[in-house]
Amino acid sequence: IVALENALKVKLFDRLGKSIALTASGCVVLACAEEIYQRLAIMHRDLEDLSELNAGTLHIGASLLVGVHVLPEMLASFKKKWPFVKLVVRVLPARQVLGLIARNELDIGLIGEGINISDERLVTKRILEDELVVILPPNHHLANRDSVSIQDIEGEPFVLPDRDSASGESLYEGLRAAGIQLYSVLEFGTTGAVKRAVEAGLGISVVARFAVLREIQDGRLAFVHLKDSQLDRHVLLCWHASKRFSKTTEAFVDFSQKHVKNLSW
Repeated sequence: IVALENALKVKLFDRLGKSIALTASGCVVLACAEEIYQRLAIMHRDLEDLSELNAGTLHIGASLLVGVHVLPEMLASFKKKWPFVKLVVRVLPARQVLGLIARNELDIGLIGEGINISDERLVTKRILEDELVVILPPNHHLANRDSVSIQDIEGEPFVLPDRDSASGESLYEGLRAAGIQLYSVLEFGTTGAVKRAVEAGLGISVVARFAVLREIQDGRLAFVHLKDSQLDRHVLLCWHASKRFSKTTEAFVDFSQKHVKNLSW
């Protein structure tokens, strides 16, 4: 830092005890440095484009549910088509993914709808529509039904994700909006833990259908539709509004939309 200040002949930081703060000159230098970083990233993308998807790197972020249950098969299919594209993937809580996109640290993100996105720097596009279903152990007294009413499941013990998570927060709001009264709730940190708890007979839950395909196919869980309910969970593509897509990103955006259309629940 001292060498940079000497080279520029300006003071970049005010040092206040153990803390530091940018000076006005420091703010100017930071803005220029960020612009240079972004232009270097554009240059690298343009150079990668010259290879016509025979090389290049794609930085992808995904929220936890999408990253576990949707993204792996999508990426495997993408790599079969473009094997020389390097994929750098980060699976994080949705809010962290959005923060990375806002800071231009990711090319594209996939998140589950439910979190409020108010940042004008972010653009979203819905690519997958899915229903939230009631999951229960196969031997549950409601498991042989095609659908249940809100009255049918009132009083049942529920197992739900942590309400402090984005998916948990939106799920609690959705259940309240649907008129479902929760009398007994066990909270688990992740959807995977919720599914295991339902398998063990600790209660029933409500999850996105794409998150329980394997368990249903294996006979470890059963699901029923919820009558007269608009509960759903969609998957969104998300990117920075000012970001210019490379050909690699364009290919992934187009591929991901076609891929989810071929999914069968």
